[in-house]
Amino acid sequence: MTQVKICGLMGEADVNASSRADYQGFVVATGTRRSLSIEAARHLVTLAERPSVAVTTSVDAQIVTNMVGKVRPDAVQLNGDVDEDTLRKVRRRVDCEVWVAVHVGPGMGERKLRFVGEADCVVLDTASPQGGGAGILHDHAVSARLCREVRPTRCALAGGLTPENVAGAIAVVHPDIVDVSSGVETNGSKDASKIDRLIDTVRKCQ
Repeated sequence: MTQVKICGLMGEADVNASSRADYQGFVVATGTRRSLSIEAARHLVTLAERPSVAVTTSVDAQIVTNMVGKVRPDAVQLNGDVDEDTLRKVRRRVDCEVWVAVHVGPGMGERKLRFVGEADCVVLDTASPQGGGAGILHDHAVSARLCREVRPTRCALAGGLTPENVAGAIAVVHPDIVDVSSGVETNGSKDASKIDRLIDTVRKCQ
């Protein structure tokens, strides 16, 4: 059964609107539009009704460890270009799941595929200067291949997913999780009706 993660939650209304999802994601201290302070992220994590995922672009294992200790999520998602050593350090130091993003696109590091399977989940997102969350689709045939290569590690599909295209993406990639942020927004804010439509569509794909 494909699960749903709604990411980029920025306030209590977003947390409430996404309570039917399987995971609730919070971007922490990255300097991007949806980024939260550590204090704000910690507050929202305490309100989350579903397992929480703290997303960071930091590639410094100590910074990630410190953030996890303060925010206390159920999982930390490493969206930066982390290397094998950093992944292993974070796994040793944190008491939560570790997810790693692989950015699908030109110049994608095939070497990274050799070690990301050590993570609890691999997130396949579209390569972009923002490091994810750009709302851009990528080649799902490539993602389907990557999902097969990292099994039995769980695989999440991100990048440009919407209520309208998510069923087709699931049919091609067969991910364990779909990870959606801008695709359930209207004018830059989370839209509860779009979140519900997306979740309903995913549930019907089972």
